[in-house]
Amino acid sequence: MQNSHHTERGSATAELVVALPIVITMLLLGVNFLGETIQRERLRYIAEGVVQAVMRDESQSDIAREVTRTLPGARYSVIRHESDGTFQVTVRHRAASASATGLQ
Repeated sequence: MQNSHHTERGSATAELVVALPIVITMLLLGVNFLGETIQRERLRYIAEGVVQAVMRDESQSDIAREVTRTLPGARYSVIRHESDGTFQVTVRHRAASASATGLQ
């Protein structure tokens, strides 16, 4: 009877040793995905702010200062499409980027 109890406890320990790294990996992947989603939304929000600033004809230096203040290290670019009067703002930070479109 005592032998069976030790075997069950050893089996449970072995299952835990196998399952724990899988659970930790899944948890870390979830946290990483959540962080990337938050970063993408933050960049999109900043891009929309730049679109509004460009539409208000704010100076490039004021816009750049605000982008840097909001997210240090971020860069932005504005591409104007003269044919249809629109422009596209892209904000980049590290490997992530987001875009928004405005009307001139």
